[in-house]
Amino acid sequence: MMNIHLLKKTFYKTLFPPKFGNEKIQALYNFVSQNDSDAENWTMDKQLQEFIDIIKIFDGDDIQYFFERISLWNSYYLVIISDKFLDNHVKTNVKYDLGKIYAKIFLLYEDSDPYFLIDNLEIAVTMYDSKIDVATLIDLMSKIELLHHKKLITRQQRNYNIEFINSLTDELSN
Repeated sequence: MMNIHLLKKTFYKTLFPPKFGNEKIQALYNFVSQNDSDAENWTMDKQLQEFIDIIKIFDGDDIQYFFERISLWNSYYLVIISDKFLDNHVKTNVKYDLGKIYAKIFLLYEDSDPYFLIDNLEIAVTMYDSKIDVATLIDLMSKIELLHHKKLITRQQRNYNIEFINSLTDELSN
């Protein structure tokens, strides 16, 4: 059964897209919303390059602003952004830790469709050789336990990701 509240929220955001007070975040939002229908087919000579050009100029303040306003984003757009972080061209052209940002998006992502992000959590963190702090690792474990408790992910997904996070925690201790 479709959640009526979620449907209303999506409908409202479609009719009245959010206005961000940050030009770079607004550019990213506008770009993703205009190119969401063919996100699987973004290429380096078109949309993927434009995506890279938008995010590679972000600084720490822009990233912080993004997370402060993350509730304004359509969850599908967050999935698209996170998915593009896993592209080797993005990794080559963007010089900050997108694995850490991926993990934070996963933490803040609405839990209606978590399997889109959980299956690539390890890939993102490993790909960027992310240095995730202890507090974020604890939050990741809690989120994974919650998703499993709500039966939104399988026991196998839970066990695999808890094991992965434990390995990251062990790396911090050594």
